[in-house]
Amino acid sequence: MKFNPTLFSKNIKRSTVFIALLGTALSFASCKKDSTPVQQDASAFAITNASPLRDSVDFILNGSRLNGSTPLLFGKTYNYLIVRPGTHQGGLARPGAPKTFYDKNFTLTNGQYQSLYLISQNDTSSFLLLKDDFTAPAVGQSKIRFVNLSSDSPAYDLVLEGDTTTFKNRAFKDFTQFKNIKPAKYKVSLVNTTTKAVAATLSDVDITAGNFYTIYAKGLLGSTVDAKKLSITSSIHKVQQN
Repeated sequence: MKFNPTLFSKNIKRSTVFIALLGTALSFASCKKDSTPVQQDASAFAITNASPLRDSVDFILNGSRLNGSTPLLFGKTYNYLIVRPGTHQGGLARPGAPKTFYDKNFTLTNGQYQSLYLISQNDTSSFLLLKDDFTAPAVGQSKIRFVNLSSDSPAYDLVLEGDTTTFKNRAFKDFTQFKNIKPAKYKVSLVNTTTKAVAATLSDVDITAGNFYTIYAKGLLGSTVDAKKLSITSSIHKVQQN
């Protein structure tokens, strides 16, 4: 099946939503800053390669290669795509390979932003699909969620230095909801829920008012390869209104 992007309906009161993940951006219309932008016959999803099993992959949607000649690298995100809602076939292939090594259907909700994470455990690939809830932050605040995508790790707490908001006890594939956070520049740490030992840190995470962020653990606790070791990545979903 050939991939044909579908634009959101324009016959509504519009605000422009800019989604920026890892330094890239895409814009499309929504009716308001809310958990479900009410649209007709359209969904939007982003794809993140959080699988240390592959340094790079091609993502195949309904038989068509989405990333062209540039593979999706580990720790990087392919921007939000606007497609029809319903069930889609997702596949992973080695860069340039004619056949996929993993295929699975996933369902996109009408009028909803969602994030699809490519993950793995041992030698097995899989998908994790999350709803991106853009209910507006409290006045003057931002919102953050935490996702643990490190398959060989224990449960972690996410700790923001100088803030007491809790993101506790997330095992592999577990996630929190978006929570209000005071804008600031934070040092972020993964803390073992049981032992309280710090497993990884990320400094100077700049959280600005009115924006949405996903902070996730990726890589392997037991890896000896620097690029695949346990680490923290912060991504921003930036929402602006006209």
